[in-house]
Amino acid sequence: MNYFPSIPASLILAADETTAFRSIEYDTPDSGWGWLLLLCGLGLVLLLSFRTAWKDSVQLSLFWRCWLAALRLGVLISLIVIVFNPHERTQKMSFRPSRVAVLVDTSLSMRHPNQLVSANTSSPASRNVASRMEAVDKLLTDSPLIRDLQKNHQVSVYSFDKTLVGPLHVFQKQDSPEGTSKPASEKEAGVPDQPDWNTLLQPQGLETRLGELLGQLMREINGSTLSGIIIATDGASNAGTDLLSANEAAKESKVRLIPLGVGSPVRPANIQISKIIAPTDVQFGDGFEITAIVQAVGMPGKNITIELLRKVPGEAEPTVVDTRDVLLPTEDSLPLDIKFERTPADEGEIGYVVRARGNQLASDANAMDNELAHSVNVFSRPTRVLVIAGGPMRDYRFVRTMLYRHPSIQSSVWLQSAPPGVSQDANELLYEFPARADLFEYDVVLAFDVNWEALSAEQMQNLNEWVSSAGGGIVMVAGDVYTPRLAQEREKYQPILDLYPVFINSFVRDYLDEEATQIRRIEWTQAGLDAGFLMLTDDPATSRQLWEDFPGIYRCYPSNGAKAAATVYAHFPDPKTQTEFGFSILMASQYYGEGRCFYLGSPEMWRLRSVEEDYFDRFWTKLIRNIGQGRTKRGTKRGTLILERDEYVLGQTVSVRVRLLDPEFKPLIQESVPMEVIDPRGRPLIPNLLLMQDRNRPGEYVASFRAGLPGKYRFEITVPNSKGQVVDGNLTVLLPRLEDESLSQNVKGLKELARDTGGQYLALEEAEKIPALLPDQGEEFLVDERLKTLWDQAWVFFLLAGLLAAEWLTRKLFKLA
Repeated sequence: MNYFPSIPASLILAADETTAFRSIEYDTPDSGWGWLLLLCGLGLVLLLSFRTAWKDSVQLSLFWRCWLAALRLGVLISLIVIVFNPHERTQKMSFRPSRVAVLVDTSLSMRHPNQLVSANTSSPASRNVASRMEAVDKLLTDSPLIRDLQKNHQVSVYSFDKTLVGPLHVFQKQDSPEGTSKPASEKEAGVPDQPDWNTLLQPQGLETRLGELLGQLMREINGSTLSGIIIATDGASNAGTDLLSANEAAKESKVRLIPLGVGSPVRPANIQISKIIAPTDVQFGDGFEITAIVQAVGMPGKNITIELLRKVPGEAEPTVVDTRDVLLPTEDSLPLDIKFERTPADEGEIGYVVRARGNQLASDANAMDNELAHSVNVFSRPTRVLVIAGGPMRDYRFVRTMLYRHPSIQSSVWLQSAPPGVSQDANELLYEFPARADLFEYDVVLAFDVNWEALSAEQMQNLNEWVSSAGGGIVMVAGDVYTPRLAQEREKYQPILDLYPVFINSFVRDYLDEEATQIRRIEWTQAGLDAGFLMLTDDPATSRQLWEDFPGIYRCYPSNGAKAAATVYAHFPDPKTQTEFGFSILMASQYYGEGRCFYLGSPEMWRLRSVEEDYFDRFWTKLIRNIGQGRTKRGTKRGTLILERDEYVLGQTVSVRVRLLDPEFKPLIQESVPMEVIDPRGRPLIPNLLLMQDRNRPGEYVASFRAGLPGKYRFEITVPNSKGQVVDGNLTVLLPRLEDESLSQNVKGLKELARDTGGQYLALEEAEKIPALLPDQGEEFLVDERLKTLWDQAWVFFLLAGLLAAEWLTRKLFKLA
């Protein structure tokens, strides 16, 4: 369609900066041939019409002949005008300003110093280096960057860490009536044009999803007027999609990316207490070890001090109780294990803090990871041990006497071969297997080659349930008398055999009848060398040497391999008992339900006394503590709190499972049980959580909640129908350390992000170059368009009708055909 240049009209309408254009247009041919055919056709029609009208009126006077010709031509000309379809077009046009997005990183890594701290810095004031976020705040507030961008663009500011937030603020172009875009309520309230960046941009994100969220922002704001995106970040993207995917999306969408790097590109020096390895529960009077894992970067060969601080209830501040002077390794990747030996002198919860100190830490880039806390619960409830022996073997006699003398252990003894009235060293003498309720009061059972024939099927099932449901720990020592019978009658003794972590051999009579004349050293597995409860001293190297110096034992009960879930600690390297599964197993353990089972294939551990009597006592004491920890950590015999782990990361879902028993020590059955959760602020979660019954596991109840605060959470569950018995526990919620893994600026990654997008990487100090990289992409666009047909009006139809009527009347008067 072409426009006739004749009769153009345009005017400006002042309505919200919208411009209206009006013009009169006609429908005309698009080509020269079209025009030629149209003009020829119109000429032919006019000529024929005029000729016919003129010829019909040949007998009339010249006036009437001209009158009829004029009427005929008037009709034809009117129809020709209608054919050209004259119409008025009204267009409303508006203007879209060019847009620029500023994306600011608000993850925790932005709290680190923007520049390296000099190692020669002496005063604390001179070490007060601005953080990366403070440097970005200063850029947005004090530098002319935003004002320069406003000359050609509308500027929107967003923030991101694990989610995209914004726009936080929109700066309009400077030539617009309003300087910034604000709601009417804010304008009336007098909110200042310059936002409070210190409040809006707080480094608090636990992870950085730069690639993923940059892609999301491009999908949300992309368009022809988007000039580019400025990303103020250190480039430490540690979650979500990688930066390459964002770069590909930007190239596909033709979006300029300008990464504005903050932070030093040089890896700074840093000391980090990365982990504390220590027990969470300790028996009063027992020593324990606290191991701190120290990671050093950029401080090769320097000396620092590692302090151990303790805080007991009632103390305002922790006090230093031990120190270690440490020479840092020359290689950054080598961690250090710093050990502290402690023996608690008080009961209750004791807080320990491991802290790095020293003048060499002046150049430390992140002082917040220089210390780490750990809590230890010291309990004084004695460990109750039931000792059962088929006969008075040496191991039994030495262990019985040791337990009787131990201040934190209460022992009950049932020597099956002894008649009533025989005196023995024990807190309580038994002459039969305890009843179910009495059995559930014990923490550990030591079974020395027990005559299981003396137990009924119900009693064996009670023992099995005591381990699986009540978290009891059992140590089973194999012997020559009754263990073969146990292996031969498997169906009868199945509840007991289920507790064994190994498959004991039933065809052993020839081997047991043969006299053992050769002593053999214990062959340890890696799991055995690493097991802390099998160490004879607190130093692993010394303990390993002592086991190597131990002459060994003469005999071990033959076995046919370990069960699938078992952990094997040691073998007895006797070729006579070797099978397709290897040498006979001397020590192994397994978890059975909530309890722990330990197998000892020989009753000859008393030979440790030949090295030193204390080693024998330590072996059995540590073994009992380890196997019985499922019971000793609990505050009640009728409940067990089961947590997947003791430490969670902020934001994770905590799953809590509790196993409860009724007064008869059978699984408690009811719909739900209330649980009180105390958060790190000391406030209970409202409403209280309900532990719902697990339909697949009688007596077990489950609940979950989100760990929303860092610190220690405490749990309390009152056991129903128990006169106030409480199952309690705690866990620690930690801040994730993703943002501390890389303290330097990822310059390489940021350059790759900008590659081939039309933008380029710039350091924060080069921010003044940004406006020149962003062209004005503003454009006019059509808001509304209306067409008005000019000939489609009543007077046009009246004109045509009048002309035709006048010609018909004239021809009628003159009696023309």
